[in-house]
Amino acid sequence: MNKKLISILIANLFVAAPALAQDALKIEGSVNLGGIYNNEDATDAAKMNDIRDLTNGALFGWDVKGRSNRYWFDFFGENIGREDQYINLKGGAYGSFKYRLYSDSLTRNWVENGKTPYAGAGSNNHTATGWPLLNTANWNTYESKYDRRDDGGYFEFSALSPWYFRFDANQVTTSGSKIGASSQGMSPGNGYVDLGFPTEFTTKNTVAEGGFSSKSMHVAISWMGSKFENDNKYLDWTNGFWNSGTDRTYLGNDNKYERWLVNATFRQLPLNSVFALRYTKDELKSDVAVGATVLGITNGAPSGTAATQLPTGANTSTFNGRVDTETFSLALTSTPTKGLDTRLYYNDYKREDDSTHMVFESRPVTGPATGAITQYVNEPYSYDKQSWGFDAFYRIDKANRVGAGYEDLEFDRKDERYDYDKSKDKTWFVEWRTSMVDNVTARVKYQNLDRKSDFKLGSMGANANSADYMYRFQTAFDAQDLKQDKWKVTLDATPAEFLDLGLEFIYKDNDYQAKNDTLGRWKDKRDEIYASLSYGDPAAWRFTIFGDWERVKYDSQHRVTGTTTATTPPGPYDPNMPATATNYNWQATNKDANYAYGLAVDWPASEKLKVTASYMYYKTDGQVDFAAPPTIAAASYPQPVSLFDDSKRRSFNLKGVYAFSKTISLTGGWAYEKYDYKDAQYDGYLYTIPAASRADSYLMGYYKDPNYKANIFYGWVTWKF
Repeated sequence: MNKKLISILIANLFVAAPALAQDALKIEGSVNLGGIYNNEDATDAAKMNDIRDLTNGALFGWDVKGRSNRYWFDFFGENIGREDQYINLKGGAYGSFKYRLYSDSLTRNWVENGKTPYAGAGSNNHTATGWPLLNTANWNTYESKYDRRDDGGYFEFSALSPWYFRFDANQVTTSGSKIGASSQGMSPGNGYVDLGFPTEFTTKNTVAEGGFSSKSMHVAISWMGSKFENDNKYLDWTNGFWNSGTDRTYLGNDNKYERWLVNATFRQLPLNSVFALRYTKDELKSDVAVGATVLGITNGAPSGTAATQLPTGANTSTFNGRVDTETFSLALTSTPTKGLDTRLYYNDYKREDDSTHMVFESRPVTGPATGAITQYVNEPYSYDKQSWGFDAFYRIDKANRVGAGYEDLEFDRKDERYDYDKSKDKTWFVEWRTSMVDNVTARVKYQNLDRKSDFKLGSMGANANSADYMYRFQTAFDAQDLKQDKWKVTLDATPAEFLDLGLEFIYKDNDYQAKNDTLGRWKDKRDEIYASLSYGDPAAWRFTIFGDWERVKYDSQHRVTGTTTATTPPGPYDPNMPATATNYNWQATNKDANYAYGLAVDWPASEKLKVTASYMYYKTDGQVDFAAPPTIAAASYPQPVSLFDDSKRRSFNLKGVYAFSKTISLTGGWAYEKYDYKDAQYDGYLYTIPAASRADSYLMGYYKDPNYKANIFYGWVTWKF
C-alpha cells in the first residue's frame, strides 16, 4: 500500500475524531504486534505462496471502533506491510451519510524457480541468440508473479431522506508478469515457447447513483464508467524457428466500459405484492491498430533464407471493437392467500457485437509463390436470451411447505455461431420442506431440464470422403440437446442438547442425447455428499467434524482419420464406417473425485487459556479410461491414465490464546501444511522438447515442482483498549 493512501486513511480518522469527541465518543479496539516464521521445504514455493504471504517477518494489525449518539467509525487493518495487506476504514453519521476507504492487496505466484533461454523475460522484449538452445545449464532463472492492489471507497449522502446519493470509485493495479506461450511457426506443430508476459494493468471504475427510497417504493438510477489500460500492448521475442527473427505477440489492449442502470421496486400493492423492474444498457469499446506484418519466410525462398516481415493482408488498419448489451427484467411476488407465495418473472438479455469485420489474406509459407490465398476472419458473436417463468410455494401447515415452478428459456444466437443457432430450455421443479420431526428440518428438491437445439451442420460435406463431412457428427455439449435430472436433499438436526447434525446430497445427470455416431460428449454425472457433526457446550469445550465427497464422470467419443484417400478405406470421415487400423472411433471416460474431511476442537483449558485445534485433509483423484476397436495394433492401443490431476493437501493448526489481563493477551500457534501433486503429463518433465527443422519447444517449469511442506510458527501480543 502506498504512503499516500495510508496518510489519507489516518487523516480521515483524526479529522473525524474531534467531532466525535464532542458527542460523547466511545473508542475501543485492539492492536496486534507479532511475527511469523516459516520453515519450508519446497523446490518451487509458488504454489505455497499463491495469494498469501508466508515469508518470515513481522505481523501488525488493528481493529478500532468508535461510537457516539450521532457518529460511528470502524478502522481495521491486517498484515500491514506484507503482500496480502488489507486496510478498511468505514464510518458516517446516523441518518446523514456514510463512507468507506479501503486497500486490498494480494500476490499471484506462478513460478519462483523457473528457467528460460530468454533475457528480459517478464518485460515486453525477450531476446536470445544461438538457437537451438537445448542446454538448460546456460538458461536464465526466472520468477513470475504479479502484485494486485485494489484501492477505493464510496460516499453515500442520505440526509435528504427519502432521497439519497452515492459515489463509488476504485482503482485496481496489477504489476509484474505471468506465464504465457506462443507458437514459433504458423502453429504449435512448429514448436512453441513459454514467455513471461508483462502485466502492467490499471483499471479505474467510477459509479454514481441517485435514488428515492421509502417503505412503499425504491427507485434508483446509476451510471458506471470503467477504463482499462495496459502499458504493454505487445511482446517482442526472438523466434528460433524463423531463424532468430523478431516475432511479436499482441497482448490485451486498452478499453472503455460504460453502463446505465435503472432499478425500481414497488411495495404495498394489492395481494401483498411487490413489483420490481431492472433495466441496464452498457457499451464496451476498444480501438486497436491491426498488425500489418507477420514474421515468416517468403514463399519459394531457398532453404536457410532469413526471416522477414510479410504482409498480413488485413482489410483495414484499425479494429474498432464494440459490444452493446441490454437487459430488462420484471418480477412480481405476491401472497394472494394465507400460506401461498407466488412469483412471476421475465428476463431479456441482448448482446450486439458491432465490431469491425476483419479479413486476413495470406499465401502458404511453403511451396510456390503462387500458392492459393487463404482467408482468416474474426467471428463476432451476438445473441438474445429471453426467459419467463413462475413458481409458487404453499404452507400446508406449520411443519410442511411445498413448491413448484417452471421456466422457459429461448436462446437465439443470430446465426453467428457456426454449429447451433437456436435452442430452447424448459425447466421445472418441485420442492418439499418439512419440520415434522422435532428438532429436524429437511428439504427435498427435484429439477428437470429439457433442451432442444437447431443443429446447422447436418448437411456439411458432399460425401464421406470430404473432411467437412465429419462436421455432421461433431456436437458441442454447451448447446446441443440435453436432458437433465437434478436432486438436492438437505437435512439439519439437533437431536440432543449441544449436538448439531448436517447432511447435504446433490445428484445431477446430464444426458446430451448423443447417438453412437456422435463425436463429442455423450453424458456426464455429478454426485456430492456433505456431512457435519458438532457437539459440546461452547462454555466448556466443543468439537466439529465434517466430510465431503464429490465425483464427476464424463463420457465422450472421438474419431481418428489416419488415412484420408477416397477408396482406401472408403468414407474415412464417416463415424458409421467399420473401424480399421487407421480410421476408427474411440471413447474416453474422465473421472474426477474430490475428498475432504476435517476436525476442529475448541477447548477453554482454564479461565485465562483457550486452545483451538483443527485438521483438514483434501484429496483429488482423477483418471482417464479409453476404449477403442480391436483393429488397433496392441502396441498403440490407448492405455488408461490413473495419475490424472491427483493431489493431496493436509493441514493442521494449533493455536492458543492466553489472557494476562483484561487488556493484554498473547496468541501463539503452529500450522503444518503438506501438498502433493501427481499428474502423468508432468512425469519426466523436460524444459525442452527437441524436434527437427528448428521446431523445438521451450518451457519455463510452471507446475514442474508444486509440492511443498511447511511448518509455520506465529505469535502476537494484543493490546485491548
